[in-house]
Amino acid sequence: MSILNVADRLVPQRMHSVKKAFAMEEPVPLLSEQDRLVQRINLRQYVREVVILRMIAADKVGLANGQVIDLSIRGCGLRLTKALTRGQYLTLKVYPNDGTTSVQCDLVKVQWVEGNRAGVAFLRMSLENERRLRRLCGDQLASEYWD
Repeated sequence: MSILNVADRLVPQRMHSVKKAFAMEEPVPLLSEQDRLVQRINLRQYVREVVILRMIAADKVGLANGQVIDLSIRGCGLRLTKALTRGQYLTLKVYPNDGTTSVQCDLVKVQWVEGNRAGVAFLRMSLENERRLRRLCGDQLASEYWD
């Protein structure tokens, strides 16, 4: 008997025992629509810190008040009094809790909307406002670290 014949006879038996040893008793559950949405929302390049900051958003139609509920240097989560739509462009003004100068984002794009919440990406702001934003993100991290 050649080595190939022996291997042909042993491999199926070994594969069957390997399959049996690693067979799952229960099927893997599929993600619900809600879980898939949460995963899509949470795909971010930068970590967002949980915050509560006052903000005003403006578009062609008018103003909306609300809160920034999470923040990074590239975007933020909002809770608003006015419904937004995905793909909408806005101007955003964020007011730090310590009374320092507000951060103005000249152009933000709505990435997702769920009820009265939305996520926006910062597309354009002045260098000075970007510095303020970086300081604000750093201050939020520092206050959480020391509290």
